[in-house]
Amino acid sequence: MPRFLLPAAFALLASSVQAADFDLSAGVSKTIGWRTTAVAFFDASGEAHEWLGLHWQPTGTIGWIGSRSDENDHLDKDVFVAGGGFRLVDWWGGAFFGFEGGFVNETTDALSSHGQFISSLGWRGNRIVVMVRHISNGHVFGGRNLGETMVVAGVTF
Repeated sequence: MPRFLLPAAFALLASSVQAADFDLSAGVSKTIGWRTTAVAFFDASGEAHEWLGLHWQPTGTIGWIGSRSDENDHLDKDVFVAGGGFRLVDWWGGAFFGFEGGFVNETTDALSSHGQFISSLGWRGNRIVVMVRHISNGHVFGGRNLGETMVVAGVTF
């Protein structure tokens, strides 16, 4: 594990001692064209809070996006992701929307800066979670910025 992720992993683990929800998920990510790769994530969310009628949870994420070989785009590095933010929950069954600020250890044409934004739209049941997740710098930090869009499914505990 890259050195920068050790403090992030420790902080996430320490904050998750009081976390209410844990998700372990894996799936596939796609960038420009049909360039796909495997992904895996661990998410921890705290107790839900209410603000102006909205229910939200603090959330932390650690993840991995696999490399892929491509002649046209620089996508040949495994990327580790750490992020923190919130999830809006309890608005339609188990549906949620999450938004986090993130950091990646390697840059590629898909994730062209170390600073990233992580957005998620999904559904969480008693034992399973499914979501669509997008990671991008939103052209805030420059670079080619193709972004990574993924579909993941996993277990909750």
